[in-house]
Amino acid sequence: MPITAYSVEARRELDLEQWLALNLYRSEDDPELLLLPAELRTKAAVDIECSCCGARGASLVRGARSRGTGKAVAQGHFRFRTADGANPHDPLCDFFDEQTVRGAEYLSSFANDKSALTRAIRDLVCRGITAGLFSQADMRAMRLWFLHEKTAHAVVLDVTPEQLQWCVDMQAASAWNAANLPFMPEHGSIPGFDWDMAARLEWARRNSDLFKEVDRGVYFRRQSIDRPLRLLGQHAGQIVLDPSSLRDKYEMTCRLAGFAAYHLFEGRIKPPAIVNQHPSVWGPAGHAVLALCSLLLFVSDWDIQRASALYCRIKSVAPAPEGVEGNLMGLNPFHDYPAWQVINSARRVVAKRVDDRPVSVQVADVKREIEGAYHDWANKQ
Repeated sequence: MPITAYSVEARRELDLEQWLALNLYRSEDDPELLLLPAELRTKAAVDIECSCCGARGASLVRGARSRGTGKAVAQGHFRFRTADGANPHDPLCDFFDEQTVRGAEYLSSFANDKSALTRAIRDLVCRGITAGLFSQADMRAMRLWFLHEKTAHAVVLDVTPEQLQWCVDMQAASAWNAANLPFMPEHGSIPGFDWDMAARLEWARRNSDLFKEVDRGVYFRRQSIDRPLRLLGQHAGQIVLDPSSLRDKYEMTCRLAGFAAYHLFEGRIKPPAIVNQHPSVWGPAGHAVLALCSLLLFVSDWDIQRASALYCRIKSVAPAPEGVEGNLMGLNPFHDYPAWQVINSARRVVAKRVDDRPVSVQVADVKREIEGAYHDWANKQ
């Protein structure tokens, strides 16, 4: 159930109340929309499009209020259906299942955010739109581009939680060693030789091809799979984007985000948590920076030099007088990208492995094997 949608006539993304206001209808006088003219409902069906996939056939759904307090408990929104009641959304659209309420983390909304960081980004969005450096139509075009990428690079999400945990165990078995030599029976003659470590190293060496399937920057850790596990639960069996297709663009966006965040605030006031960490761990506040930077790169044909120059131009523009042009940035195309990288790397590892037994069982077999090789060698001495 999209809270906002794209108005062809207004050339920007609007929520229900904003669209009604632009069409000279005071929703506060008719919150139930009981008196809404039929011609306005007809107009919505052709003027309003889904921001993600361009679907038409919008109907207007009133907000809901508590019977006890009278306070709003659900915001008015748009619903999309064809004339015969079918779902017009693209199957890969974020709003294909309108009954699923998207989490707030997917939406970079600046209208009521109290964070200094997102207020600063909202100000830059307003400046850029006012100065004509980009538009909400560009934001919408970026979202349609992202849908095209999802369609062109789609895979079935067939990874299971058990397989993801197997990859965590695989990573844990790859203990670091400066030499990482193949095991030789003579190694066992070293006093205090660590057989457990040797078995893990030998298992990892024999399975080095599996580790080559892991994307750079991906580390399977128990603390880093919480979000991937949630995504598996939400999207198991569905068609999703292969994130490796956008790796270069994601890394470029992170580089620009680091530059933008460092120069965002005037003087020496720089949030250390933002400046000194990778954008992937900035949390909800970082989504706004990544959303803006992905937009700057998109309108600059993914040329990071041009995009950084555009950022500097926006910074030099005077603040917008109204400050309402950038109340909604839309969806950040790279939201959850690190988690999807973890899942995709697991997909490739699982597809390549030839032994799906628990890693601990396989390492135990290797330990028995190398201990036996040592004893055979020692008996011959």
